[in-house]
Amino acid sequence: RPPKLSLGYGSIIAAHGLFSMALVTMIVGTRLASLDRNLVEASSDLYATPLTTFRSIVLPQVMPAVIAGFLLAFTFSFDDFIIAFFVAGAQTTLPIYVFASIRRGVTPEINAIATIVLCASVLLVLLAQWQLGRRKPSP
Repeated sequence: RPPKLSLGYGSIIAAHGLFSMALVTMIVGTRLASLDRNLVEASSDLYATPLTTFRSIVLPQVMPAVIAGFLLAFTFSFDDFIIAFFVAGAQTTLPIYVFASIRRGVTPEINAIATIVLCASVLLVLLAQWQLGRRKPSP
């Protein structure tokens, strides 16, 4: 017998997490592929523990990609209507509220919400692009 899944905030978070995982994995994977393996090997030659190597060598180089991935995933999830519409159940998210309000007619409130969402999305994408472009100097 299949488990009974309830719709609500938990299902919204799970669905957006799965949706965003591919994007974040691709961004962080690209940064990991460009990581200089000689630094990790040198750290090992100097008897650093794997945790110290990760904390001192790998994490500082990968952190801009992690932050950029988070910002892009949040931006995509923030104004995504389709996923929220299908898994929200009785809960109302901002995209569902806007969609329901537009069906009754476009009001100045909807225009203001759309402007704020657009500006926030553009700002977060620009911030993610800036974060991806940052390069930490090699230790």
